[in-house]
Amino acid sequence: MIKINNIIDAVNEFAEATKAAFKMDVMVVDEDKKIIVATGEICEVKGNYIVESGIINKEIFINRKKHFIVSDTINDNICKRCDKYKKTCIYKNVVAAGIYEEENLRGVISLNAVTEEQVKFMAHNEQNILNFLYRISSLLSSKIKEVQAISNLKRNSYFLNGIFNVINKGVIVVDENQNIIKINNYMKQLLSLDNINIIGKNITDIFGDLPNIENSDFNNLEFNEISIKINGQTKFFLFNSTSLLLDHNTQAFAYFFDDTKMIKEMTSDTNNKYGLVSLDDIIGNSKVLADFKQVIRKVSKTDSTIMLSGETGTGKELFARAIHYESERSSEPFIAINCSAIPETLIESELFGYEKGAFTGANSKGKHGKFYLADKGTIFLDEIETMPLYLQQKLLRVVERKEIERIGGSECIPINIRIISATNVRMDELVKKGQFREDLYHRLNVLGLFVPPLRERGNDVHVLTDYFIKKFNDRFNKNIIGVNDEIKDIFSRYQWRGNIRELQNTIEYAINMETSDYIKIENLPLNLQKFDNHDLNVVNNSNLPTLSEIEKTYIKKALDFYGHSEKGIIDSANALGISRSTIYRKITKYDL
Repeated sequence: MIKINNIIDAVNEFAEATKAAFKMDVMVVDEDKKIIVATGEICEVKGNYIVESGIINKEIFINRKKHFIVSDTINDNICKRCDKYKKTCIYKNVVAAGIYEEENLRGVISLNAVTEEQVKFMAHNEQNILNFLYRISSLLSSKIKEVQAISNLKRNSYFLNGIFNVINKGVIVVDENQNIIKINNYMKQLLSLDNINIIGKNITDIFGDLPNIENSDFNNLEFNEISIKINGQTKFFLFNSTSLLLDHNTQAFAYFFDDTKMIKEMTSDTNNKYGLVSLDDIIGNSKVLADFKQVIRKVSKTDSTIMLSGETGTGKELFARAIHYESERSSEPFIAINCSAIPETLIESELFGYEKGAFTGANSKGKHGKFYLADKGTIFLDEIETMPLYLQQKLLRVVERKEIERIGGSECIPINIRIISATNVRMDELVKKGQFREDLYHRLNVLGLFVPPLRERGNDVHVLTDYFIKKFNDRFNKNIIGVNDEIKDIFSRYQWRGNIRELQNTIEYAINMETSDYIKIENLPLNLQKFDNHDLNVVNNSNLPTLSEIEKTYIKKALDFYGHSEKGIIDSANALGISRSTIYRKITKYDL
């Protein structure tokens, strides 16, 4: 809060003017009762505090009078009660007025007659002197208000400037001629202009196609996109704008800019439907899974492209997310795309984006593609085998040159991404048939990893069963304890062609149907209720075939059904529940 001694120069100036006008000494007391101005004959009291029993304290500070006049300090009853009465008091007449700022007493100003000549003058001019002191008091009060207002303005300006320069949004303020009058630090960083003063420059020197300020509806809450070249690289910004009034007559305009990296992060968070996934989050304790996780940890530390192959439902996307989580890119976006879920007519624009007006029906502002949004992070291309041939060449360029080109654009945009693809088919077979580019296949398959199916993961089927029972108990507010031994046996022998996804759906179905403590076989899906591989029609021991004959028969049936190609052999092995190395050994053994 501003006090009267904060305007001491003005106080001294008014005191000297008053002394010159009336040829009498002036004293000013502040609100702490300290004498801050004393002229002429009374100058030695400056710096002292007024006495508690004195007139000024009693009449103005205690009784809160606006003013007082003492015409005879010898005979005035108030003076007789003062500790200085007839001792050290040199005043013969006094006219004093309080200095009020609104209702707040900020001090006292007084004229003091010491000589006989001053006494005579005051006796004939008391009212004029009092009126003059009122004016001086009013001027000092106004000065206090002015200084207080300036102080508040400076403090608010400092506060607002602090906010202006720390918000994570670029702000440029221009006048009605588009000349820059203010820019915050964040915008300077976005434009790499930290050491360049651009105040006074026209904003069109930086951004050539911002909206016309003459548009009467300039308050634009909707974000638009703009791009500029900075140090030879194209940068994209989202911006909106609003009009301002600097005063009653001067109009200005504010532009608010966002770096698209922030939008990428929000897009990444929205798209990341599983959230962060680490290897520890992937359920199972089998040696097969443990060994595969160890491989994942190794490949996560590099930037090589990875192709995850495996049957449907094995959790390829989870492993892709785990690779991202374990990598140096874990703090950057993870963008997942199912290539088969996007119509062929839209997939190019979804992946690579397009410029505004690139084609009929295109968004008038243009659009960034998934590759751009994944910059510095990881992009996961699921069911890569469904990507159209005409786009495979464009994807090859992304892999080889680390740059993209939007539809309708003429500039290449550099990106830094890691590509993980996934498929549940034999990609080498598609290459042979000419359905997938061989050069792209080899670039995507630098690190080819086969995700093990559930049936090869031993006891994991039971670990996952317990996990899914708990999950759906929580979701459906049930309290089912588990499955009985008969179902455990069925789950162990069942082939789980849909793998973990099929097991999850099975448990969800059973939890919905079951009302007792344990899941019973009649509450499983129909295919599992009827499952039984003990169907050998054995009449007696004399008709019982040998194990080798049974093995050969069923391997031959599987091969006849799935085919004798490499893919057919692998499918046959999966159907029979044996490994690929085992079925190759049996084919040789039985000359199949």
